[in-house]
Amino acid sequence: MERSRVPLIADANVLIDYADADRSILSLLVRHTGPVYVATAVVEKVEQLSVNECERLGLTVVVPTIEQLLEAGQGRPGIAFDDALCLILARDHGWCCMTNDKALRKACTSEGVGIAWGLEVMVDLIALAVLGVEDGCTTARRIRDNNAFITEEVVTEFERKVRALVTQRHGGKRDGQEPTDR
Repeated sequence: MERSRVPLIADANVLIDYADADRSILSLLVRHTGPVYVATAVVEKVEQLSVNECERLGLTVVVPTIEQLLEAGQGRPGIAFDDALCLILARDHGWCCMTNDKALRKACTSEGVGIAWGLEVMVDLIALAVLGVEDGCTTARRIRDNNAFITEEVVTEFERKVRALVTQRHGGKRDGQEPTDR
């Protein structure tokens, strides 16, 4: 199954990035790539979003089982409790963990859990022609402005990838006017 159709679970850093930059991206993900889950512990950590706001955006708020909470509570080297819950929920349900946290990405990889960068999911939306290239680039720049861990090099690489998608789609011609259903 292609990654863009595997349900996602978002960690706090990605939710914060999109909550601060452009919340509509989260709704587009749900509508066009499949479910996006958020653990209750993550919602509690993200001041920008409430459970009601998550549900309004189409995100599914998940209450972990007692067993999952206990496992996360045992601790995992280098990752926070809410990140451990993301990993455990992704592992138990076959979801892809959407995170920029390097320690969580490493832990997911070691447990065979799929991972996606926060900006990577916008590439999927642009490839599906539901998000325009310029809208995606603007959102990436806003994320970079709000999050010092997202470097200029990361944004430049994102822009290169999405502009290449447009060039391929138009048979080598660049037309900057991509459709969007925002």
